[in-house]
Amino acid sequence: MSSLERPKLRPLSARRIEHQGQSLVMLEDPSGVVPQPVLIPIDGYAHVVRHFNGLTSLLDIQARTMRATGQLLALKDLEDLVRRFDEAMLIEGPAFARFHQQYRESGRRPAALAGRSYAATLRALRAQLEQFFVGAHGAGVPVADGGRGAPGFRGILSPHIDFQRGGPVYTWSYRELVERSHADIFVILGVAHQYCRRRFVLTHKDFETPLGVVPTERTYVDQIAAMAGRDWFDDELSHRTEHSIEFQVVFLQYVLGGRRDFSIVPILVGSFHDLMERGVDPIDDPEVRQFVETLRAVEAGRGPRVAYIGGIDLCHVGPEFGDPHPVDPALQEQVRRFDGALLDRAAAGDARGWFRTAAGVGNRWRVCGLAATYTFLHAIGPARGRLLRYDQALDERRTCCVSFASMAFHRLESPITTHHVELALPA
Repeated sequence: MSSLERPKLRPLSARRIEHQGQSLVMLEDPSGVVPQPVLIPIDGYAHVVRHFNGLTSLLDIQARTMRATGQLLALKDLEDLVRRFDEAMLIEGPAFARFHQQYRESGRRPAALAGRSYAATLRALRAQLEQFFVGAHGAGVPVADGGRGAPGFRGILSPHIDFQRGGPVYTWSYRELVERSHADIFVILGVAHQYCRRRFVLTHKDFETPLGVVPTERTYVDQIAAMAGRDWFDDELSHRTEHSIEFQVVFLQYVLGGRRDFSIVPILVGSFHDLMERGVDPIDDPEVRQFVETLRAVEAGRGPRVAYIGGIDLCHVGPEFGDPHPVDPALQEQVRRFDGALLDRAAAGDARGWFRTAAGVGNRWRVCGLAATYTFLHAIGPARGRLLRYDQALDERRTCCVSFASMAFHRLESPITTHHVELALPA
């Protein structure tokens, strides 16, 4: 049967709201393909739309509605509803298939956050980024000679919080990158903030920002796809609006633009939460192990030209994330101490310890970069890291607190001093 005869909702979020005395269900599209929320009467959702699962036929939906309400819903009305859902790209029908195909065939991923999370013009963006480096909490201007390099440089962990809150912290990892690394291929492991069917998501697209276009190293991506043996492009639309990689591209352009040509390998990392719930170390999951081994094998053919970037944040606490009470100084201190233990495991190159630290509290603090950092640590290892900067962003109402950090990593045999770093709590 066709997709319109057994309709299937796309992965949309649904929540109940009260509006003008009516109980409604609001459907929202995390991918941004459908830009505006869609409101549906709650009875229509409960008796009809929730059965759009790709398995139930329209005739079966008609029969279920009859049993539940005692009313016969005309098949023509059902078909008209499904056609409207298709045209609106709410279901996995012909209209969405055409959109998806056009997206996959396009060569570029346009900037999604320019003008929202950072300045939208070249001049304004360069000025904004410059101020992050030279401002009171920034790392200072990177050495102008293009970097003196360092043996065994493996990569950085950098925030992906919006620039207004975290801009200065980004500068510490990117100054380290430009001064310590001669790499010209950067494998960027970003966090997928929306549902993905696969644990990892590839794309061939070049990334465009107000600073220009950064090419994706397509042969590298193709090698990963071929060796890992799955369709890692299934969820490619997730890249379309995801900021965790886009923000890294902007900083790379700023620190390396005019110094040397470079390309990227953009990879989104989905959730490992199900593995945490089952008590499974992710590397024991066949999909994770296969992908990590593939990353290491493909890099081995490229040599020291490759460095890794993890676009990650740490804890998310407060009522905005479901906690019952505003964030007070005591909770900030708890988060700081937890982050200290977590970052110690990262600095030791201990992926298992990183994961277990979060799992030990049931991911109570909602570590956003949990899976991406775990993958990063396995891909670059054996390595040791150094904490460069840590901060927490707290809103005025104390409903939202997000922590984040910058770190740099070198091969284990490299002459680098590692030690426990006390994290200063922001004022």
